[in-house]
Amino acid sequence: MVAQEWSGHSLLSSVYFEPDDQGLDLFSSYLRSFRNEPVRLLVDLIEEEFRQIKIPLLRGADRRAILNRNYAKYFRTSEYKFAISQSVEKKARKEEKLLLIGLTNQYLLEPWLKIIEETRTPLSGILSLPLLSQNYIKELKSDHKAVIMVSQQVPSNLRQSVFIDGKLILSRLVPIASFYQGDYASDVLRDIESTQRYLISQRIVERSETVAVHILTNKRHFDKLLTRCEKESFFDFKIHEINELLEREKIDTGDEQDFSSGLYCYLATKKRSVNHYAQPKERRYFKHHRAGLVLRAASIVLLAVGLGMATTSVVKGWLYNDTIVETTLIEQKYKAKFNQLSENRIDSTTSTTSMQHIVQTVETIQQEYLRDPEEMLALISKDVSIFSDIRIKNVEWFISNYSDSLSIEDVNWERPQKRRSDKTQKANRNLPPPKQGYFEVAQVEGEFIDFDGNYRYALSAVDDLEKAMSESGKYFSVEITKRPLDIESDNRLSGDAGTGRGSSLVNAELAFRVVREVVK
Repeated sequence: MVAQEWSGHSLLSSVYFEPDDQGLDLFSSYLRSFRNEPVRLLVDLIEEEFRQIKIPLLRGADRRAILNRNYAKYFRTSEYKFAISQSVEKKARKEEKLLLIGLTNQYLLEPWLKIIEETRTPLSGILSLPLLSQNYIKELKSDHKAVIMVSQQVPSNLRQSVFIDGKLILSRLVPIASFYQGDYASDVLRDIESTQRYLISQRIVERSETVAVHILTNKRHFDKLLTRCEKESFFDFKIHEINELLEREKIDTGDEQDFSSGLYCYLATKKRSVNHYAQPKERRYFKHHRAGLVLRAASIVLLAVGLGMATTSVVKGWLYNDTIVETTLIEQKYKAKFNQLSENRIDSTTSTTSMQHIVQTVETIQQEYLRDPEEMLALISKDVSIFSDIRIKNVEWFISNYSDSLSIEDVNWERPQKRRSDKTQKANRNLPPPKQGYFEVAQVEGEFIDFDGNYRYALSAVDDLEKAMSESGKYFSVEITKRPLDIESDNRLSGDAGTGRGSSLVNAELAFRVVREVVK
């Protein structure tokens, strides 16, 4: 199971879940992290069958009855089935050609659908990947009647979908083991020839008819397939590099793609509402979601109408009483002003020259000495960004008149602060002597992302960070105040080890203090 989050033409993220207990638990947690966001389920399974049938051209209950009889004939044990009309033939009587598709093993979906049900996630539909590809086959622009579209969404399976006059008639998902090692091009060609023999045996195509084959592949296999397919004369091969197709469609997936899943998932997001297999009971939360949106829109409209009517009434009343209200406000304004001046009257003996000097001093301080944290935070971010696995959680920034102030509570602009103890100075013997002046101080807390317990690497990374920042010359002092593992000689380590100890997540935290002198 792959969960992809899309925004327009951009793929935001892809999360993978294995079909085991741990993967199902992670999938449940993943869905609970959203606030009832609608989802669509795109299936690409071997256990999907395709049947072409002809029925009389009917409507309403008669047509549903014929469809139900054919469902019972071909997909007796499956709830997931769908019929799509492909053409109408006018003979002695009008006949409709249909394509029936269905999942022969619906139990593959049950664990995932159960979690979607338990988390009350709105499911808008379950889509068939081969049927969805029918919307894209016209983009490949083939002149042949029969087209085989070959794509690969996972390393182990190869999807072949057959189209006649742009309509899907069948699709096969066959195992292939040579994606990473082996003669991949020969294996793909052998499976395509097998599909051609089946089409000839079913008299879908003539033996002498040329079949167009469009292969969606990656850069790794592009040249090999191109060389191998040039030797064949029974097919009209066209090899498409998947990343070039994504670029042509202006689809942004971030990284280079080896498979076609990104293209099909994007196609699934383009339609506003599409569903092939989902049952009404599985879509009820989606219906609730849409009903909630309609009610919310209706509430906004009613609120806007009510607010407009109320505003109109208020304006009319205000215009009617305009003269009286204006006169009253003017009277109250002058009375309040007079009372304020009477109560707050201050006799000042400060001369005009002294007041001018005060104003000039304040302007000088504002222009030449005052700082905000933006500049220092930018410097720290640039240094920490070198270490991609370190994430900053908290930054405390303040200014001080001494370089060794530990916190904002230590800052005293009137009296000298209490100096650090000899023990603290000894532990930080690499720091420069304390200095009086004007300093910016930042206490930074962080942690290692996806820490795997390698404290040796974490301690080395912290030392490298301290060295890089100290040698940059941008700071007065850099001090590591917390390491992922306390390695001082007077510290003791304790804990449990053994096979009986359960696995738990380990956090590696760090903290450092940066001081920067502010000059005029």
